[in-house]
Amino acid sequence: MLNEILAGLTKILGPIATLSKDRRELKDSALRAISNALDETYLYYRDLEKGSPKNPDREALLVKYWSAAAIPVRHFDEDLSRACDHKSEYWVNPDNYDNQSISELGIGLDDVRMAYRQMLKPNFTLSRRRK
Repeated sequence: MLNEILAGLTKILGPIATLSKDRRELKDSALRAISNALDETYLYYRDLEKGSPKNPDREALLVKYWSAAAIPVRHFDEDLSRACDHKSEYWVNPDNYDNQSISELGIGLDDVRMAYRQMLKPNFTLSRRRK
């Protein structure tokens, strides 16, 4: 009887371990997508500050980076996913946004970076992110 219980537990624990690994991989993918979007955005702003002209091609890429980040993040943080989606919309036409609307939407680059860094923590849970 004990052997049957142990065999049953072994059958259950295998899939649970796989789910945990899959969840970690999904989280890593989400973090990578946000990291890429953040890096490319900071680099673009750096170039603008150095005097480079606005570049519609780079801004179009930023739209894609932020859209791509929103998708996997939705499994971990709905607010951050929404911010990434709004960042994507922002880069379609940044001139349509003023500082107040950026603040209200929570899409300031530093705000997004702070949320990203919270997700980097190994013990991040959705309940910690919510207020």
